[in-house]
Amino acid sequence: MTSTTLGRLGHRWPTLLAIPVVLGSLYGLDDVRGLAFLLVLSPLAYLVPASFNRPGITWPAVLVGAFAVGPLRLSGLNPAYALLVALVVFVVIGTARRAPGFGIQAVAAALFAGLAVIAIEAGSPTVGGLLIAIGLLAHAGWDAYHHRADRVVPRSYAEWCFVVDVILGVAAIVLIF
Repeated sequence: MTSTTLGRLGHRWPTLLAIPVVLGSLYGLDDVRGLAFLLVLSPLAYLVPASFNRPGITWPAVLVGAFAVGPLRLSGLNPAYALLVALVVFVVIGTARRAPGFGIQAVAAALFAGLAVIAIEAGSPTVGGLLIAIGLLAHAGWDAYHHRADRVVPRSYAEWCFVVDVILGVAAIVLIF
């Protein structure tokens, strides 16, 4: 590899980091609705920095959320419900702080979280899975917008989340059919 190739790969570290996350999310997945937690965690990663108007806390917030998700998934519980509690906490914090630009993040987080709950509670794994796939692909659009606007979260997070959302959204569709 040339130094130019290595430089390009180094610049794309968020994309490269997304691959193991995707593989870990798909490992042992028997129902696509098991990905519902991402429809709460991903928007939460926008809501937390928006609550404090500090984009720099995005990656630490994602790490905390990821470490919280692991044990819940291993115990057979759907982490989406635990993450909903965190979402409510940060809505309260952001509202109290009157953080600029917070309102749209709170609305988006509530919509994605609502979609996650509807998908989890859907009687049909196919319908629930399709809702998850649609939500992930819609969130990829959210990521693309924020990557381009370079607001709320670091561009590295928006890129990483975009890759995770697109690959898992497409994988969800493939797994359903």
